[in-house]
Amino acid sequence: MIKRKDALILKSYNYSNSSKIIHILTEDSERISLIAKGARRTNSRFGGNIEPLNLSEIVYYIKRDRDMGILKEAMVKEPYLFIKDDLYKMNIAWGLLWIAKRIPDPQDGLFGLENRSLTFLNRGFKEEVLIYFMLSLFHLSGVPPKLNKCVKCGSKEVLFFDVTSGGAVCEACKLGTSFRLNNLLNLLNDLKKGRLREWKEITDSERRKVIRMVFEYGLYHLGEWLNRLSDILPFEIMPKER
Repeated sequence: MIKRKDALILKSYNYSNSSKIIHILTEDSERISLIAKGARRTNSRFGGNIEPLNLSEIVYYIKRDRDMGILKEAMVKEPYLFIKDDLYKMNIAWGLLWIAKRIPDPQDGLFGLENRSLTFLNRGFKEEVLIYFMLSLFHLSGVPPKLNKCVKCGSKEVLFFDVTSGGAVCEACKLGTSFRLNNLLNLLNDLKKGRLREWKEITDSERRKVIRMVFEYGLYHLGEWLNRLSDILPFEIMPKER
């Protein structure tokens, strides 16, 4: 059956003398591999439409007994040009695409989250996009941190964030490894809702604390596979500040 869908191009590599294989994330958050026959030829109809970090409309088909489909058509809908003009933002974008490729069980909504996050990057936001992405990814994966009351006793007087407990905790319930929140609770709620401009209102030290807090949470609740992001991102994901 021939299908037409919007898709993010996650990866593209050469195959044979004339073709390419692409890995995509479709609009219904399905990961698919496709062969683009003739894509390496100078007169290929695909051109740059199947380059990574493009949102493209694609037409393809996959036979029932095959793991890989065949790409028929592709047309770029959003090239995210302002990301591609900035190496720092490009590396953040590669991190977002890497997660889409590596996450063990892609959930409904992953495509939309990737697209929104890349749009934020394209508009000029940077590290805060990845924090927004991770907080949203926790929700999609069924492990959202609880932020508005203590996860242990229900108190609304939350002053700390504890990774292993699953979110905010009060003074009485904190552990030795808990992060002191100070004014960061409102920031986390804002970032979770996509209010990214608030990121500029905190100090560099507070930013490093939030980055570490969020990635420690991800490593604990999603898995150690996230550690590989340290080789991709242009900033440290586990800085010393707690």
